[in-house]
Amino acid sequence: MIRAGLVGLIILCVAGCAKFPTGGVIGDTKRLVFRMRVDGQLRTGQGSGQSGLPYVYIIALNVSTEDTPTTTGPIPIVVPGGNGMVDGTVTHFILWNPLASPQFQIYKFRDATLNEWFQTGIPVNYTPTNEGDREFTFEIDLSQLVALADVPNQRSVQVNFLTMNNTNTSGGGRIWDALGNANIPSQVNSPLTVRLNSSQIYNNQNQIITEPQGDTVDPDLDIVDWSVEVRIQ
Repeated sequence: MIRAGLVGLIILCVAGCAKFPTGGVIGDTKRLVFRMRVDGQLRTGQGSGQSGLPYVYIIALNVSTEDTPTTTGPIPIVVPGGNGMVDGTVTHFILWNPLASPQFQIYKFRDATLNEWFQTGIPVNYTPTNEGDREFTFEIDLSQLVALADVPNQRSVQVNFLTMNNTNTSGGGRIWDALGNANIPSQVNSPLTVRLNSSQIYNNQNQIITEPQGDTVDPDLDIVDWSVEVRIQ
């Protein structure tokens, strides 16, 4: 998919994404469990007065063989441009799509330009969301991001939770949120580095930079809580 934008991606997934199997993981490995909550509700597009298409909620990842990567990591696109959803150093993203079944899909970027991506599967576990829900959670296996034989070489994952009202690559009207306080310029690009050396939980309470309530004007995009759990199987 080449610079197609998530709107086209969501429409395509309604027809095809439900065909992916729920498994596909072989052997013991490492798991990542993601949870995100917004101040309002997850915008499905199907509620009263909504446009028919959901808001865009993605978890962007950069898998690394370094304990502490010096790469930028996934960062938000504040002014429409690029691929319309994420910039920085990114290898994968997981999209929440309430119009598809299942509602979560894993995508991989083809190269560092972030202009082409393709679906590789779905999370191994997930909780379906309903109209009015504020929170989603899902679990992926690291072998869904890299070859199984390469899993032991991965030392960390840079993570960002990204919300946006559209994936336009030009024009105005952009509303978004990401990790960090969007009202403080120095915190706009604040991806989290998750170490893969032990089972542990990263969340909005135990990090130096926390995600506040009210740093974006739309409560349906305002991330107010999140966590990433590392499970060593």
